[in-house]
Amino acid sequence: MANAKLDSISAMIFELFYNFNSSSTKSKLMKFTKSFLACLLVLLVLSCQSQKNESAKPFEQAIELTNDFIAKNKIPGLAITVSVKGKNVFSKGFGYGNLESQSKVNPATTKFRIGSISKPVSADALIQLWDENKLQLDSSIQFYLPDFPKKQAKITSRMVAGHLAGIRHYNGNEFLSAKHYDNIDDALEIFENDPLISYPGEEYHYSSYGWNLLSRIVEKASGEEFLSYMQHHVFDPLKMHNTTADHTDSIITNRTGFYQRTKDNKIINGPFVDNSIKWAGGGFLSTSEDIMRFAKAHSKVGYLSQKQIDELTRPQQTLDGTKTEYGIGWASGTDRQGHYFYGHSGGSIGATTHMIIYPKEEICVVVLTNLSNVRFNSFSHDIANLFMD
Repeated sequence: MANAKLDSISAMIFELFYNFNSSSTKSKLMKFTKSFLACLLVLLVLSCQSQKNESAKPFEQAIELTNDFIAKNKIPGLAITVSVKGKNVFSKGFGYGNLESQSKVNPATTKFRIGSISKPVSADALIQLWDENKLQLDSSIQFYLPDFPKKQAKITSRMVAGHLAGIRHYNGNEFLSAKHYDNIDDALEIFENDPLISYPGEEYHYSSYGWNLLSRIVEKASGEEFLSYMQHHVFDPLKMHNTTADHTDSIITNRTGFYQRTKDNKIINGPFVDNSIKWAGGGFLSTSEDIMRFAKAHSKVGYLSQKQIDELTRPQQTLDGTKTEYGIGWASGTDRQGHYFYGHSGGSIGATTHMIIYPKEEICVVVLTNLSNVRFNSFSHDIANLFMD
């Protein structure tokens, strides 16, 4: 509409010039000047309006896409933050963090379970200690944990971080564990004596328990308790002041409720779980803006060196050379438009989450929800594509 009006005004200006050139009277000169200035003013207003409409388009589309996504999945509360070239350009809360108190979602303060986004967050501990030569990613895990039961072949921290060690994932109802573990050593007892499900390095098998093992290795390599290390060396430097472990016995302000959907599509409270079973693999709470701080710090050199970023995000390979599309706590791939990205999804009781980084385009998207088993499909990527040139 605005472009059509611009074309019309331009035609009027051309006609004025033509008429003026065919007449030299003083009165017509004054009339021409007034008409020309009026047309110029209208042209300027329409041009500004057109530019404003174009710049507002991705935000309006992002809101529409998000509302559709929420309605389709019956999500009680959602926080989304989008960054372009290091600047947050879209950050918004939708719905309620807690349905009972009717507290609205705030992307800066509402704390969601982030699920397996905890893995790339925890991977920072590994890469920092590796960079300081305090942790060797390709040494046997027994170098740091001599009491951990030996398996049929050497297992390294790199293998564990890339889900290539053959360590199992949850069995039965372990995902619903309500048992509290006072320390990581105790939590290792769940799986440490179990046989591997594949020969180390041979196959990709996703395992959150493997990250329990890695968090204990961080403690041994650093001489500091894992949660303390994360606070001092990751959360504090990145100003992630609203990120913490999901302690069930602590009063944590702005922590969401945790919801799930029944077979007949009703929203109910999720069962009580204690995530001390898996701090590094899926036990943190955070906000979309805190996770965005983390994402931006991993989208370009600064907080980490390029060498560290490459080490984290480079896909590992099985023994036969097959790439896994998973590095050290980071998944990677290309979207439907062929754009390269890396990031991680997360699933917890009462939460489904996603963080993606497009390093070339310098676009990051973080989406956190307080509902189990949300089907993201291409939602986060569709949001990112709205903000691409």
